[in-house]
Amino acid sequence: MDYFKQRRAYRNFKMYEASVSNGQNNLYRELLDYANDEGKLDVQFRMKNSALLSLTGLSEPGLDKARNSLVQLGLIKYARGKKNVKPPEYRIINLYSRSAGYPTSNPTTSHKSRSAGLDEVGQPVGQGGGQLVEHKELTSTDPDLTDTDSYDDDAGVTREQVFNHWTSLWDFPTGIAIPEIDEWLTEFKPEVIDFAISVAEEYQVKRPGSLRYMRAIIKGWQKRNIKTLEQAKKAATDHDKRTANESKSKRYAKPHRKEITPKWMQNGASQANSKPNSSDNQQDDMSDEAFLAFMNSQEEAK
Repeated sequence: MDYFKQRRAYRNFKMYEASVSNGQNNLYRELLDYANDEGKLDVQFRMKNSALLSLTGLSEPGLDKARNSLVQLGLIKYARGKKNVKPPEYRIINLYSRSAGYPTSNPTTSHKSRSAGLDEVGQPVGQGGGQLVEHKELTSTDPDLTDTDSYDDDAGVTREQVFNHWTSLWDFPTGIAIPEIDEWLTEFKPEVIDFAISVAEEYQVKRPGSLRYMRAIIKGWQKRNIKTLEQAKKAATDHDKRTANESKSKRYAKPHRKEITPKWMQNGASQANSKPNSSDNQQDDMSDEAFLAFMNSQEEAK
């Protein structure tokens, strides 16, 4: 692969095909330059995450996002590494061999570059014609670029994807939520925390109660020593079954008839000794006297 042709093709790609962010651009340029310096433009090569973080100025979530974007744009190929075993593996995809037919406002630019001898500059020659070949371990004089580090790049879900999932449901985490999420991600793999967010999403938990709901899930898993995604999924399934059975039992349970105890039994008195209150009798007598007085007045009027 010709380094300068690749550079020009990449520039045209940014101008006419896709938008590339600063983070994505920095990452691609560092990968391209490193591959050129090490004579690995046409083959796979390994590079530490910590080295890329230092060279690009990206954060770990930013590195994950930029790398995934470059893969989706068809600029690089990428294979995850193994924690404390081997760094991630990359391969630069040849851009200039495609017949893109980009427009140009200065047709002589390319010709002038060639006449200046840029394409004839000695370039590292790749192995093979664009085919993947057996990868040989790098022998770089800078071991910091290829030695393994503690950053786990083998997870199916990244930290950034966890935060993106949270943001898609409840906006960006608050200053209170971020430290707790970081603590959860220290204890659990990102895929487990992402599944917890999916559970909250399934139950349509709203933003005001999102953090409280997540705390309850994580606390329950901690008590039951649940660590893996498979264990978390089984716990969620068991919970759903248990909830469904409880709901079914309540639906078909016979209604309980509540017996009403007479007041005379509640007061501890016998029914035989239960007599009307004297005030009640007096009120009844007064009502009778009023009725008789009313009738007498009617007779006198006649």
